[in-house]
Amino acid sequence: MTSQRFHTIYAENFFRRNAAIFAPHLQSVGLNEDILSSPELEIPLHKYVALWEQLGQAESPSIGLEVGIQARSSDYGLYGHAARSAPTMAQALRVLSHFIAVLMQGTRVALDVTDDSVSISYQIADPLIINRRQDAEFTAASGLSMIREFAQQPTLCPLRADFEHAAPDDLSVYQQVLGCPVLFNQPDNRLYYSPDLLDMPVKTADSRLFQLLSPLLEEQLAARESDTDMLAQLRFQIASHLSTHDFSIERIADSMNIGVRTLQRRLAEYELDYSQLVEDVRRPLAENYVAHSGQSFTDIALSLGYSEASAFSRAFRRWTALSPREFRQRARG
Repeated sequence: MTSQRFHTIYAENFFRRNAAIFAPHLQSVGLNEDILSSPELEIPLHKYVALWEQLGQAESPSIGLEVGIQARSSDYGLYGHAARSAPTMAQALRVLSHFIAVLMQGTRVALDVTDDSVSISYQIADPLIINRRQDAEFTAASGLSMIREFAQQPTLCPLRADFEHAAPDDLSVYQQVLGCPVLFNQPDNRLYYSPDLLDMPVKTADSRLFQLLSPLLEEQLAARESDTDMLAQLRFQIASHLSTHDFSIERIADSMNIGVRTLQRRLAEYELDYSQLVEDVRRPLAENYVAHSGQSFTDIALSLGYSEASAFSRAFRRWTALSPREFRQRARG
């Protein structure tokens, strides 16, 4: 078990069906090809999101939308099958929102209903995952694709789409895929639909199957959430204390209002090593700062709790096989 166990996404059938797209880029983000043939494997969330960003750079800047709009409920295992078998659209949307952690930890999906609209929002809750445009656009487009599948209305479009990232240069693909006005730099990623959406019949409904799958969803959700709560808080506390250079296990335990022995026992239950956990928090932050900020490498090292730039450089080369300077040049190339 690795320290990324608590924020993962299951490979399910999605990776197998899109193997030709993903295979050439897996190694660059530290993934191996086993995920293309083993739906039960769990993928670290930060590597999954990094894979999408790599695809956006290497394949197409709109890759998330292009792949997402072709998604099918069968790509997502128990989660997808339960949603498509729901007797009503309201129940299908509840499955997609309430049970997201069964498929994908470290994220939030919310269903909001008003007199004017039905909206579904999506956001990565992990504060260490910063660059996530492709994941947001893929999730929005795949959600739309599944709703079209459930209602068997291939031309159904949202009223509006919001994204938390900045607007790219080319906006034409948004109209082609989503067919609605799009706003950027918004508080979250959200698709707005007509209130009539809730009244649409679910053509894929199977009440008996839904009744069988619902208890399994509840069990899986409870198990997945119990894995994440304490560890997600721990990871956040470590990230918050790196710049103070006081992120010892004693200091972090105190910030979480638990004893050191209690924290050590909980880590042992998850087969986690505290020092490796610190490394797993540092790495995505380091890669983001080096690639996307103008900070000097010394300042980045200090902000991540290193006493000197040379120690940071050695760790960075161990993570990426590149020096910070080489990584920055490649990211900006």
